Amino acid sequence: MAKETTPNTKREENGPGANYWFVTVLSWLLPGAGHWLLGYRVRALIIGSSLLGLFWTGESILADNMAVTWEVHPIFFCLQAGNGFSAFVADGLFGEPERPESNLSEIDHELPTHLNLGILVCSISGLLNLLVVLHVADPRTWKEAVEDRNRPPSAAEPADSAEGKKS
Repeated sequence: MAKETTPNTKREENGPGANYWFVTVLSWLLPGAGHWLLGYRVRALIIGSSLLGLFWTGESILADNMAVTWEVHPIFFCLQAGNGFSAFVADGLFGEPERPESNLSEIDHELPTHLNLGILVCSISGLLNLLVVLHVADPRTWKEAVEDRNRPPSAAEPADSAEGKKS
């Protein structure tokens, strides 16, 4: 039987290939996409819907006030940017600061408290997606994906197997 190859089969010999980097970057841009391309469809749907749902929930808490842009707060923008493409879409949609005339680098105690929650939720979502990207970038994940693809489908063991008859 011919050995099944994946985009990263020769990774150990020649270093990371172009497909390895493509899948890793795509995993950052669209949460769950890396696991989808590795063949873990259900895991990808759960990851993608959870992280994107969390991010857009945070954006809806922020409402029309603002997105966390570089101008608003560079650190929180970097944390939110872990969501990839969604962070930049939100930046384009809601990117103007609520109060451009104020000094945004200082803490403004007059801001509504729901903005803090929205920023926190978006930041947590971005950090969680970075963990997912690290999982996709791990060579052990790629090796496991190859092994899972090469493993024959297992039929359910009958309930009255030899081990099950021991009483």
